[in-house]
Amino acid sequence: MKHQNPIPTVHLYGQKDPGVTPDLLHCEPLIIRSREHKFKIKPHRHHGLSQIFYLKRGYGEANIDGDPTTVKAPCLIVIGEMCIHDFIWSSDVEGTVLSVANPLLESIEKALIKKQPVIRATVIMTVRREQSQLESILDLIHSEYNHAPADSRALVLSSLIQLLAIWLERNAPAKVNTTSQQSRSAEYFNQFISLINRDFNSHRKVESYACELGITAPYLNSVCQQLVEKSALQMVHERVLLEAKRSLIYTVQNISEIAYGLGFTDPAYFTRFFRRLTGLSPKQFREKQVADNGIRPAGS
Repeated sequence: MKHQNPIPTVHLYGQKDPGVTPDLLHCEPLIIRSREHKFKIKPHRHHGLSQIFYLKRGYGEANIDGDPTTVKAPCLIVIGEMCIHDFIWSSDVEGTVLSVANPLLESIEKALIKKQPVIRATVIMTVRREQSQLESILDLIHSEYNHAPADSRALVLSSLIQLLAIWLERNAPAKVNTTSQQSRSAEYFNQFISLINRDFNSHRKVESYACELGITAPYLNSVCQQLVEKSALQMVHERVLLEAKRSLIYTVQNISEIAYGLGFTDPAYFTRFFRRLTGLSPKQFREKQVADNGIRPAGS
């Protein structure tokens, strides 16, 4: 399917992509964003995450990678990373939308010992059995997600998403194709993201990543610009920044410990790196999280 205008790559629909954030999960009722946009969600895609739509009530017209289809409750729609999708929902639509970031999805892959579980695929499935079990899992996720931050919150959410992934494996149609139908560029991009997640604290050069992918650095940069309007180096830096933010928010490590853990040989350089990307020093960022969100590092 050809589009006259570039397809926007966003973090959450209707919001300008803020870049990678330390939150690995977003959960909200389907009606919220649908009503805000008059029940018409225009074509877009996401990088760094997959989405799960549970349609509990109502119906809609879904267009997924150029394949239009009518969806009716109760059903589940899983949208894989970089899959172009749009929806027109009925005004009585009811359900849940989960956005799950790649690092959490990759931990699920390891737990399931499966290269690409259903939760990372793109699939539409009617919920004919175990509907009450699915709704219980989603209710628990929504409840925990909306709790005030606590030491155990991230662990509980991770466990619940893993439980949801297992539910999908058990209940998805037997012939679900979890192989990506994306273009060659998107395949290179996803492989690049996987390499970054593996080696972000090694400070590899873009040329090194490109060589492992079997392409040139200029082509890798072109792929990133095409899909997310960022350079390959920006993607690497964003992943390092993500891990830095997590450490600042959820651990009591001091700045030097965090810097060395991220592969920086000089904590002062890490501070300059962090300030350049966020406008704040690591210390200021940590203090702001406490002041704005009441988030204190575990054990503090």
